Amino acid sequence: MQYQKIALSTLFFLIGSFGHWYIMYWQFKDSKWIKSPIPYLLAVACAWIWIKASEYGVQGFNGSMWSNRFLFFVTGVMAGAILYPIHYGQPFTLKVFVQLLLAISIILVSILWK
Repeated sequence: MQYQKIALSTLFFLIGSFGHWYIMYWQFKDSKWIKSPIPYLLAVACAWIWIKASEYGVQGFNGSMWSNRFLFFVTGVMAGAILYPIHYGQPFTLKVFVQLLLAISIILVSILWK
């Protein structure tokens, strides 16, 4: 396990997940968003960031594709948990907290289970 690479992968996945959130959900705030070139350019950038994140994640998890895939999933959940309340006023409820806790536990299993 290479924790530095896992941390770098997590950071890259988070950056890409925040970008992806805006690509997908900003259209509900601004109807012109999807007609502009910005979400498409952002998609290319996010794809590159995710490719690099996967490179570091698979290396960090010693070749485990599953652990890397779960890390990708969890960072997307984290981005949504932060951005939905900020932009759409959807509350961070106990249900969302439990779901986020379960998502994070998936990564902890990947890191701590030897």
